[in-house]
Amino acid sequence: MNPDHGHATQTLTELRWLRRRTRVRAHGGAWLPALGIAVLLLASSALYRRPFASTYGISVDSPYWAGLPDEQRDPLASYLFWFLGTPLLFAAVGLWYRWRSRSSGLRVAWPLFVSTGLGILLLLAVLAAVPQQQPQQLDALNSSGGHFWLPGLLTPLVPIAAAVLVLGWAERSRALTVAGGWIAVLTVWLCGWAPMGYLPGWATDLLGGDLTGPLDGVPNTLGGQIAWRPGIWLILMSVPLVAFAAARGWQSWRVSRYG
Repeated sequence: MNPDHGHATQTLTELRWLRRRTRVRAHGGAWLPALGIAVLLLASSALYRRPFASTYGISVDSPYWAGLPDEQRDPLASYLFWFLGTPLLFAAVGLWYRWRSRSSGLRVAWPLFVSTGLGILLLLAVLAAVPQQQPQQLDALNSSGGHFWLPGLLTPLVPIAAAVLVLGWAERSRALTVAGGWIAVLTVWLCGWAPMGYLPGWATDLLGGDLTGPLDGVPNTLGGQIAWRPGIWLILMSVPLVAFAAARGWQSWRVSRYG
């Protein structure tokens, strides 16, 4: 065996290990913002009157300050939760990244993540403040459904989804990008069509056609509804973030402990 070839192979192996270790050190802190956003989403379930219990009637106002189109306990409390909680979370994330940058000498483009989330949140507040000719109200269980309700996208979940997408780009993480896309898709679907969880006829056919209709609780060829409560949907939004935080945190701990 050529000793030069063996030495070259060993050098390449060491270079790959060093590159992987540097990448993990640079992006190992992404677990904290991911976990923080997941906790914020899960905590927002307390804003609804019945986050998990079934109900026969819901009165929903737009904008959806609680996040999802469901009856909230207090619109002011929902507004304060998102418009104070989100900036506080982003401030904590900024401090976290600044500390990591000083301790490791490696930087991540986290300011773009923060500016995206706060910028869209501010835009949401401006758009929601524009006077409307009539109040936007929907009886979520007494609507024929199937229409796109554009004012429904005035929800604090939109800046959260956008911020996670940008964080995925900043952290060079496909998993975070997928998590942000997942939150965005669920937000657009749940808030853009009425009632929440509405499915058109073609979608119910793909799923076997056994979903209940939004009006009378019987199979409906014109459409159906996945009648899950907001707490369930928020858990589904949070699962990819929690899984990512657990995996990335474990990986970062192993590298910091064993090198």
